[in-house]
Amino acid sequence: MRDTDLQYEIVSDENQFRALQDDWDALWSRANGRYYQAFSVCLLAWLHVAKPQGRRLRCVVCREKGRLVMVWPLVTYRRALWTYLLPLSPDAGDYTSVLVESDQSAAALIEGAWRSACRHCGADFVHLPYTREGSELYDLARRHRRVVSAKRDDSWLAKLRDENDWDALCEKLGTLYSKKPGALQRRLSKEGELVIHMADPADTAGIATMVDRMLQWKRGWSDRVHKHGDWLTSSYFQRFLVALLSAADGQPMARLIIISLDNVPIAGLIVTKGNPCANAIIGGFDEKYGKFGPGSIAVEHCVKWAFEQRFDLDFGVGSERFKSYWSNQNVSSAWTFHMVNTNWGLVRACAGRLVRTLGRGMARPRGLVPVEKNDVPHIPNSDLPSA
Repeated sequence: MRDTDLQYEIVSDENQFRALQDDWDALWSRANGRYYQAFSVCLLAWLHVAKPQGRRLRCVVCREKGRLVMVWPLVTYRRALWTYLLPLSPDAGDYTSVLVESDQSAAALIEGAWRSACRHCGADFVHLPYTREGSELYDLARRHRRVVSAKRDDSWLAKLRDENDWDALCEKLGTLYSKKPGALQRRLSKEGELVIHMADPADTAGIATMVDRMLQWKRGWSDRVHKHGDWLTSSYFQRFLVALLSAADGQPMARLIIISLDNVPIAGLIVTKGNPCANAIIGGFDEKYGKFGPGSIAVEHCVKWAFEQRFDLDFGVGSERFKSYWSNQNVSSAWTFHMVNTNWGLVRACAGRLVRTLGRGMARPRGLVPVEKNDVPHIPNSDLPSA
């Protein structure tokens, strides 16, 4: 591969973005792309989340002799006098990554995408949520000279394709909260008629009702555990989920598992299709039945479905016990980076630090004002893991 063979472009027009579909789909299949890298998912994120909020499309693409070899869908938005660049997504915990074939040219293509994004998207700040440690994009971000903040989260992956026998897998995993797989379902089935099924992709109205229930349950959970996110109350995210689960052709990118007791839904979980790695997106349960563990039952059926489909299953980031259990402690790190990209952005970062410092100075005795990591416009690379 020669640099002269490569053509980078920033796609900012929706029609041009849609025109990428066939080439994008082919690249996604060749690269074993994740669900959030699929064209159909990115289009839904644009139509239902980014576009309605007034964000601007900035999709970095690269062609080699006319053949699409890299896609990095991004968006920008304005806040006051500054422009922010972030991935095109439903804003609910997806990883940040570049869709590119896994060959010897991948690192160079990703570096080219990084340069194009930083130089040509007009952003004062760059925000990269959940970037996998050790990836090329992670290495580029951690070496950026103006990292404002860097936060690490645990990320969990169940390598189910390595397993051939469900019962043997469950035996190897042991117990979760002193219960073996299947025990909670047997217990709950004694309370009434227990039905576990996947929603019909053609039943858009039923899916919308169930998604509303799940988000309501999830908001109650977030209040109890003091974990909050804007996506929980976002009508944009709700519409994205309904669109993701619905498909006129019966082939949606995600499926909805529903747990019902006596014809009343008491838990649900959304899981994507795999290529060959599936993602568990969001689950929720009715707290009235909490002691029976309906949420855990939904997770177990999600894992078994992925196992039967020969998919690995990514649980995303978080510290929930079920993630470490079903992934058999297979943990990695994902980092969220916030970076200053221009001198104008540096003015904003320094001004924000000054305001916070003055505010603490008024509230504390002199000489006792702490300097916090997220207040400074640059974090030395020594604060991050070695490459």
